[in-house]
Amino acid sequence: MSAQRNFSRYCKFSTLVLLSIFMFSFLSEIKINIFVSWPRFQSNPEPCTTASSATLSSSTVTTRHPLAPPYPHPYKFLINQPEKCRAHNPFLVILVVGQSHDVHTRNAIRQTWGNESNHPNVSVARIFLVGVSTIASKATQMLLEEESEAYADIVQQDFLDTYYNLTLKTLMGMEWVAKFCPNARYVIKIDNDMFLNVDYLIHHLLRPEMPARRDYFTGYIVSNTGPLRSKAYKWYVPKEIYPNDTYPPYCAGPGYVFSVDMARKIYEVAQVIRTVPMEDSFMGICLYELKIPPTSPPANIFNGHRIDYDRCVFHRLVTVHHYGPEELQLIWPDFWGKNNSGCAK
Repeated sequence: MSAQRNFSRYCKFSTLVLLSIFMFSFLSEIKINIFVSWPRFQSNPEPCTTASSATLSSSTVTTRHPLAPPYPHPYKFLINQPEKCRAHNPFLVILVVGQSHDVHTRNAIRQTWGNESNHPNVSVARIFLVGVSTIASKATQMLLEEESEAYADIVQQDFLDTYYNLTLKTLMGMEWVAKFCPNARYVIKIDNDMFLNVDYLIHHLLRPEMPARRDYFTGYIVSNTGPLRSKAYKWYVPKEIYPNDTYPPYCAGPGYVFSVDMARKIYEVAQVIRTVPMEDSFMGICLYELKIPPTSPPANIFNGHRIDYDRCVFHRLVTVHHYGPEELQLIWPDFWGKNNSGCAK
């Protein structure tokens, strides 16, 4: 508790730093790296090993796209939680993807759906996945280390914390689970602007009383889509990056669930195929390469869009998109303080 109190005091000092980060965070979208991809998921015969590598072998392209960082690459853990799963094997690992400077949202999640003590009869482990801040990096790094000491839930590698590095961030989560929490049963990867009903996920979808699934990957399944070719879109992917016209079926990136064996399988296959900047599409490519299709979930429990808060509705789903920290804290007492009694079945 003393570490948490010290961290709370330290956060007062960080306010001005964080304000400057928020004001200029849009600049990170300009100084960003995106990934190279390759048609039909061909192997990398000579994968890059350093951040400065200039070539990436393939059957027809020999020069790495200038905006593409190398992968596979031995990214190093700067902050790690290797002891997180030593004392127990979690039923569920929650991998939360967010920005390195955004302590405000992380605290809101810790106080609401990410509180590990919400589920005393089922072991839950919470991990926040971050990269290296592109703005005020030294100050942000110092704050992250203080935060990690207080809460033991930060995992960071030495790539830039940018939108187009979401694929790297997700692969870091897969690597962490495979190496440091392999005896968990299930994992959810979720963005930090989400509402998550962990209780429904555990007891109605995954069900601790049932044998653990294998080769299981589920969420809001997206099919028959392809890369956006217009530069006007945030999700623009040129043909040099991904020449195919369609993506394999994939689970929408805001939140998807998988059995723990999939973490190692995805991490390993990612070492021998080309990555794409769209993280959820890349997960679909990995599933395609593994010959493991996504599993269709029960209808309407994964929401890839926002719906207004309704206690009875929210008690019967897993995820809802676009809920920021203030709104989470506003609705949480009503959601968690009341069960779904009085709701129509």
